[in-house]
Amino acid sequence: MKLTPTQRLDLREVLKDLDRYRPRRKGWTWRTKVPQHQIGPFVFDETSASLACSVPLPAAHAFGNIDPQCDCVITTEIASGRFEDDLRRMRMAAWHGADHIMVIRTTGQSHIDGLLEGTPEGVGGIPITRKQIRATRKALDAIEDEVGRPINFHSYVSGVAGPEIAVLFAEEGVNGAHQDPQYNVLYRGINMHRSFVDAAEAKRIMADAGILQLDGAHNANATAKDAWKVTPELFVQHAINTAYSRAAGMPAELIALSTVPPTAPPAPKLRLDLPFAVALRELFCGYKFRAQQNTRYIEADTVEATVTHVLDTLLSRLTSADIQSTITPDEGRNIPWHYNNVAGVNTARQTFMGLDGLMQYIELKKHGPLRQQVRELQERAVLFLEDILAGGGYYAAVAAGQFVDSGYFPERQGDGIVRDPDGGDGAATVIPRATDYGAPVCSHFGDNAYARRDGNACDAYGGCTLCDPSKIQYIDELNVDDNVERRLQSPLAERAAGVLRPEVEKHGDGVVCVTLFVPAEPRIAEAAALAMATRMGLRDTEVISRRLMHPAEGSVFEVRGVLDAAITIADLSVPEREVPLSEAEIEAWVRPREVHVVAATVGEDEHSVGLHEILDIKHGGIEKYGFRCHSLGTSVGIERLVDVAEQTDARAVLISTIVTHARVHELHMRRLDVVARQRGLRTRLVLIAGGTQITDDLPTT
Repeated sequence: MKLTPTQRLDLREVLKDLDRYRPRRKGWTWRTKVPQHQIGPFVFDETSASLACSVPLPAAHAFGNIDPQCDCVITTEIASGRFEDDLRRMRMAAWHGADHIMVIRTTGQSHIDGLLEGTPEGVGGIPITRKQIRATRKALDAIEDEVGRPINFHSYVSGVAGPEIAVLFAEEGVNGAHQDPQYNVLYRGINMHRSFVDAAEAKRIMADAGILQLDGAHNANATAKDAWKVTPELFVQHAINTAYSRAAGMPAELIALSTVPPTAPPAPKLRLDLPFAVALRELFCGYKFRAQQNTRYIEADTVEATVTHVLDTLLSRLTSADIQSTITPDEGRNIPWHYNNVAGVNTARQTFMGLDGLMQYIELKKHGPLRQQVRELQERAVLFLEDILAGGGYYAAVAAGQFVDSGYFPERQGDGIVRDPDGGDGAATVIPRATDYGAPVCSHFGDNAYARRDGNACDAYGGCTLCDPSKIQYIDELNVDDNVERRLQSPLAERAAGVLRPEVEKHGDGVVCVTLFVPAEPRIAEAAALAMATRMGLRDTEVISRRLMHPAEGSVFEVRGVLDAAITIADLSVPEREVPLSEAEIEAWVRPREVHVVAATVGEDEHSVGLHEILDIKHGGIEKYGFRCHSLGTSVGIERLVDVAEQTDARAVLISTIVTHARVHELHMRRLDVVARQRGLRTRLVLIAGGTQITDDLPTT
């Protein structure tokens, strides 16, 4: 399957022959770093190979449309609930620099107690079924060819079906996955024995398949009442999962610690989070780090989320990050929108590129408060581990509620998560292994009767699915009413008919978002905002973000609604695209002709800044092309402008004017035209007016 930048993703082509699809590569791929990378007029220190197809950052047009890529992997998390819609979003995210696609759950995979096959949308957004995984990996194969960079696909190995899911991921070329038995125990109530037994098997399978493992320690400071106080526990959780992973056979290079800064403004973020980040990276030197924004503090306000995201990315650059995860307000309001994913990716790459080479100019102090805080955190973590050992080990510590207790260890608040080692989901389901046990796949933890022979363990029974993919039993969707073929009928029919609808989550969902400022006290203002959105023709309206400006003066709201408006492309009047000349072409034409232009603000207008932006070479104005600019200043009469134009043999007159309620700006424009005609100069002069609301459509006669 081959993608063309000017054509939409062909979902039928993705679904075609899925039963015969095989992943073309397995295992995790890091970016190819390129130090001292010359890109356009700049040399970058912390970049990776450039993309073949991409969308540069908005300001890139001022720098030759360069699009440098940072040195670390960038994540985006996607889940619309329909995998066929997620594929299009993945393509958008890849064009903006994402190369780690996490398909996060909407129905928790960690609640699943068996391997699901043939299950469509009902599972939620996570691709837990073979069909969903294959379609996603096949689409990503084509997308990575289009952008020119490998893209890692990520999901979750959790719940009491962890080993089965790990085998599925190994078979289908999933590149990264979360796996942490403590996550199952603390946050999903799964039996401790079952969770750790399953984890050993799952980790070994992941290791053999080259799947990068992320842990789940960050859930502690996203869950505790006072997240900045549980930081010593985070080190302990990281240590337990890391040591257990190594014992299960996972190499260090496949272990990534999922680290989340514990605070956000208005807390003194850097003063609290930077020592934590430094201490973590020192304790776990030699392992990979995945940095993520703390979802605990994300409200519905996109500006707030973005500012915190920038600060978290600054922390990554001040310390280190191999993977930078991007989080959006969607995490807080459960509305996964196309453009929020892209905005999150752009926030990370814009910050990284702006901070390129930062640590060549600054260094973290080796003495003083930072080092004292780092040492204190590390000491508290070691004491926490010693306390666990003295108290009877991990199981006893969990039973005593020592984890996710919001006290700053050794302080205890008594609000930790308590789990019974012999209780929980899957209790009493760990069965002693028979001495002649033979594993169904040769990637296996523990004793395997088949492994006692020479060659692959599975040779005794003709090969397993990990060694011989032809043995994989592909099961298509089973629900005749809820399946991708049925869901695609309407979207594909509309696409064929040239019908367009707005969307943010699923194809043609009609969802739009409007921003309104309402000058009233908050309760009245919110009710009015909803009523106004309804008057606009939106239905199913709801306020998704509210920002108080003043208790009496008003609030600004984002209102979500459905716009029931289908537009047919054939009915649109699409203007021809005008392609501007390049700067080199403009300068090549202007310089040999010595073109003079005369400019001023007219009437009673004293605002000259905008005009200087247009003219002055300092501001990138038209002087840089070789125009001879005669700026007459402010509040200049029309007659004087035309006089100077005649004296200098100018080819153009530029006037800047404030738009007024009395429409005086139109009078000035008409007057300039009249005087130029009276002097016989109109055919020689190009007359240009600028200011807010000045358009080509304004009458000039």
